[in-house]
Amino acid sequence: MSSVVVTGAASGIGHAIAVRLFEMGWSLSLVDNDPNRLREVQKELQSFQPKSPTQEVSIVIGDISDPSTHAQAGSHAESLGGLMGWVNCAGITVQNSLNEISVETSRRIVDVNQMGTLWGTSEALTRMIRNKTSGSIVNISSVHGRLAYPDYAVYEMTKAAIDALTRNAAVAYGPFGIRVNAVAPGAVMTDALAASLASAKSSAAATAELESRNALGRIARPAEIASVVGFLLSDDASYLTGQSIAVDGGWTATLGRNSKNDDANRMSGGSENVL
Repeated sequence: MSSVVVTGAASGIGHAIAVRLFEMGWSLSLVDNDPNRLREVQKELQSFQPKSPTQEVSIVIGDISDPSTHAQAGSHAESLGGLMGWVNCAGITVQNSLNEISVETSRRIVDVNQMGTLWGTSEALTRMIRNKTSGSIVNISSVHGRLAYPDYAVYEMTKAAIDALTRNAAVAYGPFGIRVNAVAPGAVMTDALAASLASAKSSAAATAELESRNALGRIARPAEIASVVGFLLSDDASYLTGQSIAVDGGWTATLGRNSKNDDANRMSGGSENVL
């Protein structure tokens, strides 16, 4: 039975990834710093019908900015079977303007997003090489790693660093049969985003504005990100490495969108506006 580590598994995209990978037949070593929610996810997955009698779910409660958390997660994964996958999903999103920058907040963003992904990638590579096994690592980046938005400079710096780390690891460790890729989501309807939209002056307007940013005109479901992660970990992606795949509804592909009236006119066969 192959095993995989998933960090940030207690909620949001990480939770969706854990569900998807268990459904695919992976044994899971799940990591988060929220013990109550992580135990709930473990119970949820244990209630599913496993693909095989040896499929198991273990949990590690800890801070991913601490390398020892990753070492513990790797040990758990190896005890469940051959460590063949690692997903660095845990991260935090915090606004932090450059002209009034918070040293404490900045260090925490870097420690969790950038260094946490570095420690996880290093732990995965070390164990895969030591055990002489090929495997796949998936890092969760963001569209913020390639596009800018005011007051997210430190967050965007860490996500761009994750993309760079992904490329370097893919090039350096491809000869060992290890693939390393990143997934860069756009807006995803996690509990955190739902709460943020609900706190806006007009939740409907804030939601509509976010939906309008991409070509598909909607916010992604966490399961849609998890499906791409599952693909990257599978043999179906056996020749894919060193890539950061934007799963963003076309957000990073567009200069902008026409008005809804123009969209409707185009669908009905009317004339188009041309830049």
